[in-house]
Amino acid sequence: MKSKLQKIGSHTWILPLDHVKDRPNLGYVLGKKTALAIDAGHSSSHVEDFYKALEEEGLPLPDLTVITHWHWDHTFGMHAVHGRTLALPQTNAQLLRIRQEMEEDPSRKKRFLNSDACIRREYAGGVPLEVVPADELLEKDRTIDLGGVSAQLCRAQSPHTEDSLLIYVPEDRVLFIGDAELGEFPSWSMDFDKLRALKDQIAGFDARIVIDGHAGPYTKEELLYEL
Repeated sequence: MKSKLQKIGSHTWILPLDHVKDRPNLGYVLGKKTALAIDAGHSSSHVEDFYKALEEEGLPLPDLTVITHWHWDHTFGMHAVHGRTLALPQTNAQLLRIRQEMEEDPSRKKRFLNSDACIRREYAGGVPLEVVPADELLEKDRTIDLGGVSAQLCRAQSPHTEDSLLIYVPEDRVLFIGDAELGEFPSWSMDFDKLRALKDQIAGFDARIVIDGHAGPYTKEELLYEL
């Protein structure tokens, strides 16, 4: 049975993570004038499941999808999303690099598809692999008025990647952090100075719930204790 939406706040939902395919939590925030998604998922199949869950709840498809960082399980569904996409310049740079490498050497795409059991399950049955950059770049921190609810987009220091973006919904006191608290992939080495900086930044939000990519949801106190 496919995961259904989980309501986190008055305006905020998630499509819960799926460990079988290593799919992260996807976020959704609905305002009176704009619907915002957080992350584009692992593939077009992931996007289809997300949108089917939205439609079953009578919720509109997103007008804008914001990307937390460049890793494939958060971005390789971008070619299939509804509306526009927004990411940091560093995120786009990584995606353009990957696309160029796959175009120059098609065997890279095959190696990716065979690299991991979760990836093989995600792309089983001929699910297309297409890497695209975001439509818009986030050059500096920004607050988006969705209509009666807002989304604060904040760059962060992270031990996981150099392009970590946090999304805070103050009206619901929900904070999305992507995979920011994890070690660097693929070595999983941990830069504890960056982790401390991230912890301090998270502590500064008046958050009630924190959504990370592959665990949780957490209360803010639970996540800070874990960090």
